[in-house]
Amino acid sequence: MSTVTEPQASATPKPLDPVAEPRSQRGTPTWEMARFHPHQGEWTEEEYFSLETNHLIEFNNGVLEFLPMPELIHQLLSSFLYESLKGFVRERKLGTVLYAPYRVRVAEGKHREPDVLYVPRGGTMHRHYTGDAKLVIEVVSEGADNRARDLVEKRADYAAAGIPEYWIVDPETQTITVLALDGEAYKTHGEFQPGQTATSVLLDGFAVDVQACFDAANVDDEVPERGEA
Repeated sequence: MSTVTEPQASATPKPLDPVAEPRSQRGTPTWEMARFHPHQGEWTEEEYFSLETNHLIEFNNGVLEFLPMPELIHQLLSSFLYESLKGFVRERKLGTVLYAPYRVRVAEGKHREPDVLYVPRGGTMHRHYTGDAKLVIEVVSEGADNRARDLVEKRADYAAAGIPEYWIVDPETQTITVLALDGEAYKTHGEFQPGQTATSVLLDGFAVDVQACFDAANVDDEVPERGEA
């Protein structure tokens, strides 16, 4: 009489993939292409710099952080601030003013992309980033996560990097907050609203009319909503 032996379970079972990988099909992203890139947490700075994309992507210790694409109001505000700061700096030959997506290295393995940044004359600017920004400006994007990034996370990052001044321009509250570095943290130099003039601590004489700044985001022609022609 023959006997049948049941198969024995493997002593070292193959670990399960904690994330079920999707399969692409017509009309979806080609998910399999992701296998040609590093996993989140494993990207190097060189791989990050080699990305060819028009998306805003910041780098945080091997992780790519994808920022929202700026909408019209965001672009109009950042453009106004860029032109204002650029004109002031150029007239006095104080250095260079740049805008996103040029990167600021805030720590080893960590890069941010402020909307506007100022590098003084003599500061070092590499092909992909600078570590010598002295003033950065962020226009706050809509959404709780985006607000937390600009109001909390980037505030901590820019302070830790020793950047002397950080301007936060908030369309939701119609406020320009100017933060000045005091030791290892920022102190509020001023919270400026329409009818007031936002002033810089770092750049003596640089000031922005808050009303004029937010007026720059007003569009005369009606802009169609998403999905409209």
